[in-house]
Amino acid sequence: MKTVLVAAGGTGGHIYPGLAIAETLRNRHSDWQIIFIGSKTGMETKIIPNYDFPMDYIRVSGFDRGNPIKMVRAAFKMAVSRNDAKKLLEKYKPDLVIGTGGYTSGMLLYVAGTAGVPTLIHEQNAFPGKANRMAASKVSCVALTFEEAKQYFGNARTELCGNPVRDAFKHIDPVKCREQIGISMNKRVILATGGSQGAASINKAMLKVADAYKGNSTYEIYHLVGPRKYDEVMTEARLMGIDRFDNIHILDYSNEMDVLMGAADVLISRAGATTIAEMSASGTPAVLVPYPFAAGDHQSFNARAVVDAGAGIMIEDSDLTGDLLLSTVNELLSNDKKLEEFKQNALAYAKPEAGDKIADIAESLIK
Repeated sequence: MKTVLVAAGGTGGHIYPGLAIAETLRNRHSDWQIIFIGSKTGMETKIIPNYDFPMDYIRVSGFDRGNPIKMVRAAFKMAVSRNDAKKLLEKYKPDLVIGTGGYTSGMLLYVAGTAGVPTLIHEQNAFPGKANRMAASKVSCVALTFEEAKQYFGNARTELCGNPVRDAFKHIDPVKCREQIGISMNKRVILATGGSQGAASINKAMLKVADAYKGNSTYEIYHLVGPRKYDEVMTEARLMGIDRFDNIHILDYSNEMDVLMGAADVLISRAGATTIAEMSASGTPAVLVPYPFAAGDHQSFNARAVVDAGAGIMIEDSDLTGDLLLSTVNELLSNDKKLEEFKQNALAYAKPEAGDKIADIAESLIK
């Protein structure tokens, strides 16, 4: 029996690729022990338990460079996390450590690589995160989503694989998805999300959209606002009277994004790499609003790639207003030909083989 540690935490953008890789390995090797490593403060504590993988923890935190007190605390936890990483290696004696970025994976990858344990990074973005760049000098291989990221990894071995998605996104049936949430096929479904952390600009603009469609039996709106922003958005929704209408669903988060995305006629979202991979695999037309402060402006790169593929529309965050979003969605939903064109182009843009490519590399690294 082989043991694989998957370090994936912080946000959904790191967690879901880790799950996709883990699912692929589990499907291939039912006798392998696959254990997730995360932080007790990250989204992984809510997400991973839903997928029947065991989990252990490492004490780490991100660096807030604008907060000196948090910087000192994070520096202290760096030392603690090194010790935790060593203990995890001693406890599980892994044959392979996989990291998908974020502060939960960097130290474990670095310590494992230094100890001679085979290690694999999956980098989702064109501009890699700090944790992956830090660990790259010690890892066995870096699996890339974008060729442009290769330049940031020095002499490390890299392989272009794409961004993996969970199996559920590869077998989307819109009819079954709608049946699962109790929505008929003759309705228009709008799904809006700012990712696992939420997005203030999208939330604000979506209130305008929800206000326009409230009580309209032709439309169903699912708006995922983010756990930390839920109370704020609901307060505004109550003031606007939006919360009283059955066709408006304001949620903090959902572990059934495959169902919601499969049911949606249009997705309104940030342009994280995982979101792009999922909307492409599910063939969901998208209106993308890149996060303007993403490292290396990688979300704009992601969004432009989708637009160039003819699978969606991009709105700059600085241009986003409720009126603009409403007119964009109205125009798109009134054009069945355009929706179908976007759908087919999204499916063509998808890379469903990414998980298998990464699993092939993982298998090759295990002695």
